Amino acid sequence: MNYIHLTIEERACISKFKEMKMSLREIAKILNRNVSTISRELKRNSYTKSRNHSVIDYSPIYANKRYKERRKECHRPLSANIQVTNYIKNKIELHWSPDQIINRFENDKPLNFPSLSTIYRWIHLGYIPKTKIEHLRRKGKFKRPAETRGRFNLGKTIKKRPKEVFKRNTFGHWEADTVVSGKLNNYTLKSKYCFVSLAERKTRLYLVKWIPDRKEETVTNAIIELLKDFPKEAVKTITCDRGKEFAGWKRIEEELNTNMYFADPYCAWQKGTNENSNGLLREFYPKQMNLSLTNEKEVQDVLKLLNNRPRKCINYKTPQELFDEYLFNCCT
Repeated sequence: MNYIHLTIEERACISKFKEMKMSLREIAKILNRNVSTISRELKRNSYTKSRNHSVIDYSPIYANKRYKERRKECHRPLSANIQVTNYIKNKIELHWSPDQIINRFENDKPLNFPSLSTIYRWIHLGYIPKTKIEHLRRKGKFKRPAETRGRFNLGKTIKKRPKEVFKRNTFGHWEADTVVSGKLNNYTLKSKYCFVSLAERKTRLYLVKWIPDRKEETVTNAIIELLKDFPKEAVKTITCDRGKEFAGWKRIEEELNTNMYFADPYCAWQKGTNENSNGLLREFYPKQMNLSLTNEKEVQDVLKLLNNRPRKCINYKTPQELFDEYLFNCCT
């Protein structure tokens, strides 16, 4: 059940309205609360002022203090014991993951063992001695870094994209992304140079343009240059993320006579063909590499290797073979 607890400001209003002799229903209407909420609040948090308990009063400060005290007792108590926590600590020191610790049967394993999420929670809260979340390869809940380049919420959502694109039934649907240089200290890029990448969903053909920065105009020009020589039947849609570098989507649509769609925030899997192709490119340009050290000729040589390598997902044909085949069939 979802509900919002009363705040100290609302409790102050209840106290003031009560002094004004307002009814519970009037107070509830003003605060946009149920009358039962106001009645229960006054019953639980009022106190007596006189020795014979004849005077009952309500203080917002006292009520809020009582509320915080009760909140401390409403959570599930910790049920860990020393035997269980030491067992978990010893296995993590052997580089076992929490999943392996739970599912591996051993004679010395304690009874009433916690769940996977509970182990991660204990580590986060420091209940496992001499163990931190940094000691695990998988960190449990992944906390994403704050987005610094900005997002925009314009353009057509991927939910409006034709269903045939999802099923890869037709040719000419592309996914776009950018690949950046490595970082010096997890914040500063080694250089502004980056790649604009495009992947065709059905044939897996991969196109890359080496550009000096990730500005909107530069990225827009690169996408147009990569696709402008293809016929209309080969460029039906383009799907990208909501990074600001794709803010020139209207110009791309006009010049290429196509439709551009945007994936949901933090849903890289919605353009998985491009993400996978970027991973293949990273074999030649690792994540920590300064991309200003390469050149356009070297990039195109790498692309020839990738596009002429057999792929299991297309029955061991090469992306270039399959793309040329569809291009010939649809445009001749």
